[in-house]
Parts: sequence; C-alpha cells; structure tokens
Amino acid sequence: MKKIYSLLTIVVLLFGSFKVNAQNDGIAMTLLPHLSYNNYYNPGIPIDQKFVVGVGISNINLGLYNSSIKYKNLYNFDQDVPTSLDLNKFINSLDEHDNFINSNFSLDLLRLGMRFNKLFIDVNWRLRFNTELHYSRDFLGFFINGNGHYLGQDNPADFSIGIDANLFTELAVGLQYDITDKLTVGVRPKLLNGIFNVSVDDDNTLIYTDPNTYEMTADANINIKAATVFDVDIKRMSEFNNYINLDSIGLDELLNFKENYGFGVDFGASYTFNKHAGVALGVYDLGFIKWTDVKEKHNHKDNVIINDALVDDINDVLNMNIDLTELYSGMIKDVWGDDSLYVGEDYKTSLKTRIMLQGYYELMPMARFTAIGQMYYINKQFRPALTVAYSGSFFRFLNFTASYTTSKYSGNYVGAGLSLNFGPLNIYAVTDNIMILTKINASTAELMTSYDAANVRFGIVFTLGRMKK
Repeated sequence: MKKIYSLLTIVVLLFGSFKVNAQNDGIAMTLLPHLSYNNYYNPGIPIDQKFVVGVGISNINLGLYNSSIKYKNLYNFDQDVPTSLDLNKFINSLDEHDNFINSNFSLDLLRLGMRFNKLFIDVNWRLRFNTELHYSRDFLGFFINGNGHYLGQDNPADFSIGIDANLFTELAVGLQYDITDKLTVGVRPKLLNGIFNVSVDDDNTLIYTDPNTYEMTADANINIKAATVFDVDIKRMSEFNNYINLDSIGLDELLNFKENYGFGVDFGASYTFNKHAGVALGVYDLGFIKWTDVKEKHNHKDNVIINDALVDDINDVLNMNIDLTELYSGMIKDVWGDDSLYVGEDYKTSLKTRIMLQGYYELMPMARFTAIGQMYYINKQFRPALTVAYSGSFFRFLNFTASYTTSKYSGNYVGAGLSLNFGPLNIYAVTDNIMILTKINASTAELMTSYDAANVRFGIVFTLGRMKK
C-alpha cells in the first residue's frame, strides 16, 4: 500500500513542481472505467473489450482554450460583483509575448478494434482540426490604449502575432500486446493526410507613432506559408481566406495521400502491480506533416506608412468581439501590404506532442483514484499540467468520473464524465470543465472570458465481450 501511495505522490510532485501552464483537452474520457477510449493517449493501457466498432459519432470532440483573456482581469469587483470594466488591468495582466488562444475539433470517421488472445488490433480513421493563435501584450494594448500610448522611436508597439491552422486526417493502426499478466505495451503508427495549413510565424512587427505628427509607421517582418489540397489559385496575400473552404471537403480530399502527407506515432506501456494499483507512461502525437504545393511570402519592410485604422470599431475591441478575419485583412492591407505570393519550398509542421505519466489505486470498482501528469508541446515549449480524479463503475453499466485539473495555461477546473452501457451499446459524454454546461448558448467571446478551458467530448460506440480480470 505504501508503494502505491508513493507512486501517486511521485506523479503529483513531478508535474506539480513545474510552472504549470499546459493545455488539457478531453482527458476525462480516459478516466471512465470500461470505456473503450481509455487508451486514447496511451495505446499501452489495456482495453478490456474483445470487439469495438464506431462509425461517425463514436468520438466527437470540441475544445476552446485561452491563456490570458480572463473574466477576473477584465473588471473591478466589489464583494465578487463586477462594478466596472478595467482595460488597463486587463492589458497589464497579459504576458509580454506568451498569450494563446487555441481551438480544436476531432471526429472519428471509423473505428474497428478486435482482440486476438493477448493482441488487440485497433484501426481508426479520424478527422482533426486545430488552430493556435499566439500574440503579444501590445497586440491588444495597441487597440485599447490607442497609438498615443506608444510615442517615439524608443517606445514602439510590439505588434507580434503567430497563427497555425491545420486540417488533416489520421489513419492509425493500434497494436496492443500483453507481454505478461502485469505488463502491457502498445504502439499506434499513423498515416497523416494534410488538407490545409496556414502558418504565420511570430512576425515581430513594430509600430511606431511620431510624437509630433502622430503618423504611424511599421517595421514589418512577413513570414507566411500555406498549402492545401483544394483546387484554388491564389496570387495575393489577401486571398489566403480562399484556402480554408470547409464546404468543399469530400472523399477526394480525405483520401488524398499523394501530397501533404505525414507520419505520426503514439506509444506507451502500463504495469499493474496487483488488482488494486498500476502505472502507465505514454507518448501521444509524435510526428509531422510535410506540406507541398506551397504558397508563401517572406519579406522585411521598414517605415511602412499606415494610412487606415486596423479595426473599424473600437467597441468591438472593448467588448472582446474581435473579428479575426477583419483584423487579419487589416494587417495585410496596412502593415504587411497586399503583396504577391510566390511558390515556396515544401515545409513541415509538427504535431502537438504530449507525454503522460499516470498512477492509480482502485480500492474497489466503485472507487478508483488517479493522478495524471502531462507535458504538452505548444509554441515550441513543453508545458505541464496535473489532474487528479475519482472514477467508479456501478453495476457494470454505469461509469462515472470527476476530476480536478490545474494548469496556468488553461486554468483550474473541475471535470466530469458519464458513460452508460446497454449491452453492446455504449453512450458517453465528458468535459474537463463542468461549468461550461451553464454556458451552452454562450458566444465564443463569452466562453473565452468566463472560462480558460471549454471542451466537451461525446459519442456512441458498440462493444462486444469483456476480458476477465
């Protein structure tokens, strides 16, 4: 018993001792007893079903995360009641450069798993979309404070922004093998098919305001790349929006492995000490996509004169209702200039790799306690997070979990999940932040300012048979 407590303590201390600021998306489903997706991030965690099948709606995930736009930093409060909007407080709360807004979506198009004695084979075809926007403090401060806050050559606005948007499919074959009754290993090689990518590197653009004439100029560093399988012909930077045409996705795009191909792998292992306790270590999404048929623009411009406002209505900024498409167009027109694009060389983008270490102690099927530490790779850094959870299985058909996650990047929040097993039919729904259920009809801006993390995952999957413990 002391050894088990010690292992759980190591997980907590190892990841809790870091500056915790990682993203966490949908980990709650891995905590549900007997759910066939409990090895989603680690193919070395045993699946106790003998046969699994899912089509279309077996695993749907939606997530939105932000590091800095927080409700508590937007207002002044009197006994927890907001009394006034405080934009200076908000701007000062931002990190100088390390601010993020992330969103993701995934959909399992097909899943088929089957056990052959000690070997479990799992085939999965998944559609995935993710975006990452990182920005500097001055990027928002410029709009809120006005250019009069940045006067002179020694006080420019650091107008830095980076964008990475990806849509791709993943065809994976998972192989899980029980080496002994206690040790299980797994590997999941993945063939990736990139549908589109738009990348804007952190451009380090500086905007200057003349203290006498208030004329605005910019030193702009342009570094934009894009690739797509869609049959579109774009020639200028302002036409980048034509790359992202979700309505045009068909089987030709989903099954096009001739261009924008990539490879990935998940791997891991789990060890069970006895019927009560075990540990697991896994690596998820190690890989890359190589993008071809590239359009890009790289340029450095000094003293670019800005003639027009970068946003049309300052109230949109004050209310946090920023039209990113309009903002992007404004930056192209006034800061970068609507330059001609040229055909670029092939380039690679990396998957968002995650490392997970977990330990659990199960007193009985109705009482399992788990600690999970994560390292999540975002913006070229590994960022940790820590989750502790309770889960239980009741009468073999009702499974429940409740979790607590701490993360500077996506906040501290309580998650919950539920799955119901009616014979071969399994229905589940989970969220890492149960409070988002009070914001079902909320706008994206409301979700961002109310909670650092908002995600939900649900599905229906069919299973047959169950391994004996």
